[in-house]
Amino acid sequence: MGVQLKLGVYMSTTRILSGGRLLEEITNKSRDHAKHIIQGITILSDILRNYRGLSYEDAQSRYEELNRHEEESDEIKRSMMSILKASHLHPEDREDLLRVVLTLDDVIGLAKAIAKKLIIFKHLKLEIPGSVYNALLDMSDKSIVAVRLVAELLGSTGADYNKVIDLTHKIEELEEEVDEIRLRAFEELLRECSTRFTAVCIVMPVVIDDLEKITDKCEDIADLFRLYVVSR
Repeated sequence: MGVQLKLGVYMSTTRILSGGRLLEEITNKSRDHAKHIIQGITILSDILRNYRGLSYEDAQSRYEELNRHEEESDEIKRSMMSILKASHLHPEDREDLLRVVLTLDDVIGLAKAIAKKLIIFKHLKLEIPGSVYNALLDMSDKSIVAVRLVAELLGSTGADYNKVIDLTHKIEELEEEVDEIRLRAFEELLRECSTRFTAVCIVMPVVIDDLEKITDKCEDIADLFRLYVVSR
């Protein structure tokens, strides 16, 4: 799945501002933004991977660290929105750039939401069924790779066609793989809940869906880049 947009997107600024100060500022802020997103996803993965061994206090501490990265990324997002509003970019280019910023910001928002649910599970001493847990780990690992590829895309301004397309294809493949794991996770959850219904059976579907949405968002950004390089 991917967003359908007009020609423009993140790299379209090269067409208008080749080497300009605005492009440089947006590029640098986008890279900083991506760094915080990667840190947030990495912390989520750490909470999930060590879920059984972490105390509630340790898990909460990790969540607060993730929250700090979310706040930092939010500051960068607002700064970039101010820059775009004050720029003389064509409205379509400004809109497409903003979509990239907001879509990337959605990723850390999803990571924070998932981590918070895991903290609640930990506080209530809820056990995640083993087969579902393993599926979540697989989804988390692939999400980290997808977000890192997006960060590479953000740094690919001026890169050749083949490199950009290769990155977008890799992100698409990861999204498809995560979609399959999501279905496996649901199957395992249904199997578990058909014999033993707990509170996890109510909340876990949301966790699974939110985790899958991370790679959806990455693919949305990849589609933006793909649209640009194919149409250029």
